[in-house]
Amino acid sequence: MTTFTVYSVDKVRERKLPVGTLVERRSTERGNNIAGLLKLAAHRFKLSSGQKIQVEFGGFLVEL
Repeated sequence: MTTFTVYSVDKVRERKLPVGTLVERRSTERGNNIAGLLKLAAHRFKLSSGQKIQVEFGGFLVEL
């Protein structure tokens, strides 16, 4: 199992705050594992429509 950290992005203060983690529990690649995790992160951790979140995947950040 792999864990991914999810951050809330504060553009005014120019910092990111960790808000939670996601766990990749699938043992085999199904072609859309990453896309599914990104949708799950957006659904679970976005508090408002204008808020930005970032998910860290193995050293790089994806902003939603």
